[in-house]
Amino acid sequence: MAPNPELARLGVTGALRVAALSTTIPTDLTAWPPGWADLGYISDEGITEGRDENQETFIPWQSNSPIRVETTSATETFQATLWETNFDVISLYYRKGLDEMTETGTGADTMVSFTVGGKPKRDLRKFGIDVIDGTYARRIILPYAEVTERGELTYVSNALIGYQVTITAYEGSDGVSTLRMYREGWTLPVVAP
Repeated sequence: MAPNPELARLGVTGALRVAALSTTIPTDLTAWPPGWADLGYISDEGITEGRDENQETFIPWQSNSPIRVETTSATETFQATLWETNFDVISLYYRKGLDEMTETGTGADTMVSFTVGGKPKRDLRKFGIDVIDGTYARRIILPYAEVTERGELTYVSNALIGYQVTITAYEGSDGVSTLRMYREGWTLPVVAP
């Protein structure tokens, strides 16, 4: 296959979404079903997808070269810095549900409060990522995942407060850790019978 510059993509824009585990997963690249919250602005670094794999190499006694390499673990992560301070971002960053927050006051005087302490509980959710380059798009869905790392918060006058999160995708009972959809101008190759 010859190189095709029309298939070179940028991650021009997109979105990171979160939902409860019971929320319906989209089956195509159209609108998201109800229950998916857009986490808002993401820093100009976008979303970084990472892979961490460990492998075991088998070298027989009679040789200096391996005869097999077996992957023993594989982890997919997605990292982003969220630039909006809204309920969904705060809930995700601090592992707090609506039932753990208290609201007092009204309008501009509204105050939301919660406490932090003790051993953190697991906070499993669904996550959805859209990456868009003009009319081209890809969608990544993590049906069973959680935030496993949280960056430091910096409060200064010359930078936005950014909630850095690393999301780890887990394999569900169906064996799926990520669902990927592409609409990027290419099709599956035709395989001769």
